[in-house]
Amino acid sequence: MTSPIEPRTASLYHATRAPAVEPLIAMAIVMAAMATYLAVAIVVPPPVALAAAQVALAAVAIAAVSAQHPTRRLAALGLRGARPRFLVAAIAIGATAWYVNIQLVSQLPLPERGARVLAELVDRPPLGLALAMFALLPAVCEEILFRGVLARSLGRRLPIAAAAAISAAVFAAYHLSVVQALPTFTLGFVLALIAIRADSVVPAIVAHAINNAVAIAMSRGELPELAGWLDDHAAIGLAGCATVTALGIAAVLRGRA
Repeated sequence: MTSPIEPRTASLYHATRAPAVEPLIAMAIVMAAMATYLAVAIVVPPPVALAAAQVALAAVAIAAVSAQHPTRRLAALGLRGARPRFLVAAIAIGATAWYVNIQLVSQLPLPERGARVLAELVDRPPLGLALAMFALLPAVCEEILFRGVLARSLGRRLPIAAAAAISAAVFAAYHLSVVQALPTFTLGFVLALIAIRADSVVPAIVAHAINNAVAIAMSRGELPELAGWLDDHAAIGLAGCATVTALGIAAVLRGRA
């Protein structure tokens, strides 16, 4: 039997911590990735500009972190397994946080044109393509950069709330949209909590993808029964979704990571 004082005990009795880049390096990577995103979005033709820019965003992060941690590049990006409770919490949060955010945004005096342009962008392509472009691809690419690189790095040096808030503010600024500022900040804050506590972006990717997918389906009228029920029972829906989101966050924060 392995003795508790032997060096390999940590990997046997609890998960080892994944490597992460230093905060200043993480911020530099994020700035470089965002600049690359904008450049690609401008240069590449419109039909594929968004997808190409998202891929470029993640590619910069992957290349930079791989140079820092060539032998553990995936772990350094947060691309590793997580405890089941984080995945369960991510599903709960992703399935409900979107409605809480919608209700919050509805209380703000936001420009209607910005919201209309965003809705038209999501509604235009076929459902499968819309989900791939606006749910799955951003969930993977943005999580690798903003949570895998930035939030996990800040979480090594700062209290978790501060690390989550800073990374969420950068995430909100990246979207360059007044309409999206509040929902991207609140979603980014929760996703950062998940990634830091799980020391993995996999649950954050799951939550992000589900959040976007449900919001897109609702925006396009693909879930008429659910939409009708929420229209008729808005207060109950908000209370229920807020409760499930809160329980998911509590599951993320409780106990050992």
